[in-house]
Amino acid sequence: MTTDLNSKFWSNFSKKYWEKKPLALKNIKSPVVAIGEAEIFELLILFSNKCRKMDDPAGFKFYIDGEQISKMDVLQILPISNDKNLLGYHQRMNKMFSDYCLVCDELLQVSTKYKDHILEFTNSLYQHVGFPNQFTEIGLYLGNYKKTPFGVHVDSCGVFSFPIVGQKKFRLWTTEFVNKNPKLDRAFEYSKYKKNSEIVSARVGDMTYWPSTSYHIAESDGQFSATWSLGVWIDKSFQKTFSENFEELLGQESISTINKPMTELKKMPLASGEVLDLPESYSRSIQALKNLTSTELQDHFLKCWMKHLSLEGFKKKIQTDFEKLTLKSKIKLPNLKTKIIWKNSFANKNVIYVAYQGNFLEISKTSGLFNLILDLNKGVICQISHYLKPAELNIFNKSQLRFF
Repeated sequence: MTTDLNSKFWSNFSKKYWEKKPLALKNIKSPVVAIGEAEIFELLILFSNKCRKMDDPAGFKFYIDGEQISKMDVLQILPISNDKNLLGYHQRMNKMFSDYCLVCDELLQVSTKYKDHILEFTNSLYQHVGFPNQFTEIGLYLGNYKKTPFGVHVDSCGVFSFPIVGQKKFRLWTTEFVNKNPKLDRAFEYSKYKKNSEIVSARVGDMTYWPSTSYHIAESDGQFSATWSLGVWIDKSFQKTFSENFEELLGQESISTINKPMTELKKMPLASGEVLDLPESYSRSIQALKNLTSTELQDHFLKCWMKHLSLEGFKKKIQTDFEKLTLKSKIKLPNLKTKIIWKNSFANKNVIYVAYQGNFLEISKTSGLFNLILDLNKGVICQISHYLKPAELNIFNKSQLRFF
């Protein structure tokens, strides 16, 4: 039986499973199924080559018999093209290590090639459960390890897991149970707690999910397996997000005392304990905020929201080296599902706010740049000279709104 991850599925999922209980599905029908062993190996090689070039294995962790090795040692055992595939890499590692685990985060940082498949999945999820204030992160676990190297643990993210080689089995406990049995946290030996756990397992083509509150550990008989996952981090409240945006607003208002570590005061409280008044720095800050109009406040929070929304829920934008455009350049959006988003300013209807992959720009509604953005979003191949004058091109090149 096949489970179609359509709108009906996501509606039911959001009501019955999201942040409530685990789920295991067989033979899912979703674009993410197309991201298999070959596709992950391709991304893994790109990421490994990038790390070797930068002499920095950031994003990779490697465990031998449950012990994490040093960062620089990781560079020596990353996959190479000659491995041909994940099984080839495993055969090379298996000759050296009887129990190893390679962990890789953020494979999308090196390529947008398979981003479409993931976006269809995540956008469908977000439509029903909301957009993450934090982010969604892609992870990869592979090896012949018998248990997750860091023991029973809980993350601040709901996890969707997709095996691409072998079988994956996860043992889960509720937070309530672990709170009553704290020795289970980070444990490797937990036989007496097994009866209180739940097992979810999956093979290639299947999917498992568990909430952010589930303590879990992967188990194996030592056979090679590889699984990639989507972790939707939910450890950032709207209050925290709003506070950060508000703090940014205060900084933009250039209040002179905003970064001072000490608050000036004229007099200490009276002998009776009475506080005489607010310090002058508070009064100036309050006045600066009073001077802001409601539309100016809306504009500020709109800018913050657009920058966050333009990342499409991912941790950060893809790092790519770009060349500067010239008037002769022809460009198009590489992915029409990833639009350049825009909105009129609340305060000035002649100003357009534009965001793309975390970058932000303010432009005139009558500028050629706005027409360029509209045509790019339609899928048009655009020659720069048809839209921009040299001065506008210079603004565009400096903006880092780059997408070709």
